[in-house]
Amino acid sequence: MIAHLLKLTVQSDAPEMMKTSWYSSVTEHRFRVNKDLAENPSFKNYITEVISQAYADARKLVIKESKKANLGVRKPTDAEYPLDCPFLIEQLLDEDFYGDTD
Repeated sequence: MIAHLLKLTVQSDAPEMMKTSWYSSVTEHRFRVNKDLAENPSFKNYITEVISQAYADARKLVIKESKKANLGVRKPTDAEYPLDCPFLIEQLLDEDFYGDTD
């Protein structure tokens, strides 16, 4: 979910076909996270810690994937991806937040 939110934010100029896939992925994974949190309220005690690690992993993933971009898609630089998670927990869990300006 975080990787695709990053893509939607940094690669907002990507083709709509790609962005549609990213939106779907964010939606699906957000439903799973919210369901897990509802079923296991104690997870909320660890969410900040988990998000920090998940963001670091997501950032590495999108940087690697962006280097393989083709079909005329812009290849963002590593520096375009923030070192710290730019999303608030509330945004990550908000079913209407996608990190982009569309």
